[in-house]
Amino acid sequence: MQLLMIAYACNPEGSGEHWLGWGWAEQAAKTFSVHLITTPNARAQIEKHAPGHGITPHFVEQPAVGRWRRKILWQKRVANLATELHTRERFHIVHQTTFHTFRVPFRAAELDIPSVWGPIAGGESVPPGFGADLGGARFGEFSRRLINRLSLLLPSVRRSLARTNTIFVSNRTTLDFLPAIHRGKCVIVPPNALRPEDEQFPEPQPPRDTSGQFQLLYVGNCVATRALPLVFDALVTGHFENVKLTIVGDGPALAHWKEIVDSSELSSSVEFTGQVTRDKLPELYGRAHALVFPALRDSGGSALLEAMARGVPVICLDWGGPGEMVDEHSGVKIPVRDRAETVASLAAAIARLNASPELCLALARAARERALRLFRWDAKAALLNTTYQRLLARS
Repeated sequence: MQLLMIAYACNPEGSGEHWLGWGWAEQAAKTFSVHLITTPNARAQIEKHAPGHGITPHFVEQPAVGRWRRKILWQKRVANLATELHTRERFHIVHQTTFHTFRVPFRAAELDIPSVWGPIAGGESVPPGFGADLGGARFGEFSRRLINRLSLLLPSVRRSLARTNTIFVSNRTTLDFLPAIHRGKCVIVPPNALRPEDEQFPEPQPPRDTSGQFQLLYVGNCVATRALPLVFDALVTGHFENVKLTIVGDGPALAHWKEIVDSSELSSSVEFTGQVTRDKLPELYGRAHALVFPALRDSGGSALLEAMARGVPVICLDWGGPGEMVDEHSGVKIPVRDRAETVASLAAAIARLNASPELCLALARAARERALRLFRWDAKAALLNTTYQRLLARS
């Protein structure tokens, strides 16, 4: 059975979306004969790994124009190549996996064969009432929300949504953003996946910290939409004497976050480590009682999944990707309705876990079990096979 897979971002030795783009192709190749269309950005790495998986790569150059226009024009070139290849190979299914956004259309869905698009995201936005947590970035967030709305009006996006048979969406927030007429063919599929090293950790144990402090950890990019000021306010509201927050990462919001901490009563309770190498992360996760991930706009969260795999319970907002990845047994999800209520709920969650080591350990074990059950690549391979076979049976 012949499958055409399209992945703008694709690199078997890369990270993030590029690694995920390759991962989908690798899993599909367990069942199908895969032809993969991608950019030549990671040509050497793809040509090194593709033969071992029976994947036939095709590389389409990107036009030398602006970033956003480049993606759109690249899709036109891909559609032309897809038509040419289909005439020769007679594909049974076409699937576009990356980039993970509905704004880059799926032109090859017009091949008139069963089609799958995604996981796609892009419908996430910062909820009303939280703009103050973004600082200067709130103006860019307004522009992004407007662009998302306008993108749904583009003929190429509308055709892609209409012609695709099955749409994988990253989270319920994006599902609710898409036109209602298409939601019946959508399936929620969080895009993140475990790396092999994430699966090697033993059963969760109580944190190794011996200082008597309750250790909170944040790992990730320090960008305004990750909204750490919500956690700062929760720590002030809770008047905690034994809670320490360690923030690992770098990014444009870091200076603003440091200013908030320095001007408050939290200077002795919050530590900024900056970026650390991956070999330092196991020690940090091993000391943590919980990971805090208060993202106001996120389609997933790799650090969140890393923590779950290592048996660290998560405190996150019930919004966007994190709200899909965590359930009530593997962490604490905070409702997002009103900022004051969100801060109070964060403080209550920290107090609850701080007071109950038994609850922390139970959540940790459930977090690891959920990560291994839902986010291994073999689970995604099973999803692909089920989806493809269902579409083939219909056709």
